[in-house]
Amino acid sequence: MVGNAYDQYKSQSLSTLAQGELLVKLFDELIKQCRLAEICFDQGKKGVEHDALIKAQTIISALAASLDDRYPISKELKDLYIFFAQELRDANLQKDVNKVKAVLPMLKDLRNTFEQADKISRTKQHAVAGGQAI
Repeated sequence: MVGNAYDQYKSQSLSTLAQGELLVKLFDELIKQCRLAEICFDQGKKGVEHDALIKAQTIISALAASLDDRYPISKELKDLYIFFAQELRDANLQKDVNKVKAVLPMLKDLRNTFEQADKISRTKQHAVAGGQAI
């Protein structure tokens, strides 16, 4: 019963997030799964790193599927997502922690970029809603 209430709360919380906030949360989870895989590789926890990398690849697929092709940046992002997915797939197949370690800083940079873009967008929306010129 408590689990069900928590699941409902979690679902409602996600549905009320702004698009930019949701994107940042997806990147947070993506980075978390990559870090988990990295730790499990280092600790020799077979199978756990595999599951974490599969979850990370699933998130990347969702990010790629959400792109709007009307914008030129979408092609560049899609190429990045393909690169990330290939590197994480190879890391999983080859059991190569260095591939995960190489991708992590790029994921963090992209996450921070999206977070900044979201803040700028919300600031502009707030200013326009308040009747202020920008």
